[in-house]
Amino acid sequence: MSPKKIHGAVAALSALALLTACTPADSDPDATRDGAKTAEAEAAAEPVFRIGTVSEAEAAQATEQDSSAKASNSTASPTSTQTSAPQQTGEVVESGAETTVAPGERISLSVENAALSDISITESDHPRIKSDPGVFFDTAGSELEAADSTEDAKAGSSTPSESASGDADAITAPDDAAAWMSAYDLVADSTYELSATATSADGEEVDFTSTVTVSASDASPMAVRTILSDDQTVGVGAPIILTFGSTVAKKYRDDVEHRLSVKVTDKDGKKRKVEGSWAWLPDDPQSRLHFRPKEFWPAHSKVSVDVPLKNVPTTDDTVGQNDLTLDFDIGRKQVVKANAKTHRMVVTRDGKEVMNFPASLGAAKSPSYNGTHVVMSKASDYTMTSEQWDYETDVRWAVRIHNNGEFIHAAPWSTGVQGSANVSHGCINLSTARAKQYYDSAIFGDPVEITGSNATLTTAASDISDWVYEWDEWKKMSALPTS
Repeated sequence: MSPKKIHGAVAALSALALLTACTPADSDPDATRDGAKTAEAEAAAEPVFRIGTVSEAEAAQATEQDSSAKASNSTASPTSTQTSAPQQTGEVVESGAETTVAPGERISLSVENAALSDISITESDHPRIKSDPGVFFDTAGSELEAADSTEDAKAGSSTPSESASGDADAITAPDDAAAWMSAYDLVADSTYELSATATSADGEEVDFTSTVTVSASDASPMAVRTILSDDQTVGVGAPIILTFGSTVAKKYRDDVEHRLSVKVTDKDGKKRKVEGSWAWLPDDPQSRLHFRPKEFWPAHSKVSVDVPLKNVPTTDDTVGQNDLTLDFDIGRKQVVKANAKTHRMVVTRDGKEVMNFPASLGAAKSPSYNGTHVVMSKASDYTMTSEQWDYETDVRWAVRIHNNGEFIHAAPWSTGVQGSANVSHGCINLSTARAKQYYDSAIFGDPVEITGSNATLTTAASDISDWVYEWDEWKKMSALPTS
């Protein structure tokens, strides 16, 4: 959850804090007996559940109040105490009842006469979305540390956490949890299933459920698209690329990203564990959101992507226009390794060498770039132009590997030095027959690794620079927590 939402939830919970039971301090035996009777009555009382909401405006105001409170606390003397009168807010709701709320709000659930054991909120139309982890609070309205920190909280994870009760969608509550608030805004025109388990003082577990219906929104739509196609077969270095119709505001990026899921299976449908992360690349000028695994995709896999972004806020005035799903295949693991010092281009496929060609890479004044490129597109006939070097040349069997002008292509004019010298303007030159052989084998997303040059790729100047980033750097570009 973003700092804005954490602070807003913490301060707003001052309005959700629960009344705490007090034991009389009177030394009168009758008062003690009366207190005991009161305690017994409270212990036997049934849990009472309340549902409330916090709007964006209230959360913003709460953030400011929370900052002031923290500054005040930092200057208080060690012996001073600061307390506030806990209040109960929200409507008392019976289990199974329906609740209607406005879009853009966050939902809260509190319980009296018991402690929360676990909670889950799932969107009925999109069961693959991970349950909102939210924030838990005690009876005084103080934020509680999460019961555990799992890999599921990390950026890019697509596996839901599991509660102590075994519910894969439920979040385990920390000890003494009396209230919970969602971390993400509720999506317009949606239905959520809210469920929780509370444990009373005598150890009895009580289940609670409620259907939460969110009304429609009049915000303008923003489209989301992907460059891949269903059933497309791509190379092991292919990123998942989402592009938006405009710029997604930073404060809504976690709301967008946490809804996305990526599932990887083998050809028989058995799940494969793949560590990966989404990352928001620099706007160009629209927002771009990419997913790549830590290492290359496992070969011969199937990838299923769920992008349920219809009605999800993208700015204060816009929401996602559409949901999107994508199912594609990872093909064989074909990797090109081109060395500017040895003047060779070696191609391996599933670990076996299938091509080993003499090549000519970029000359000293116009070098090829060290680093991992990926095949972006290819054309059997292509006209290469360069304002920098003032040329226009028709080539055959051109495979684009970067937006800075680097290709692998046929260059019959340089066959005499291929294997012994670098004379190109940054491209990898091959003979016509060899270029055709490689061209026929190349697919989108195949890695091309160049070494031995005097220049190195940067993260700029390409639509696909995903593999130029170090893994830790890549994860930091996620809008979700990385640990």
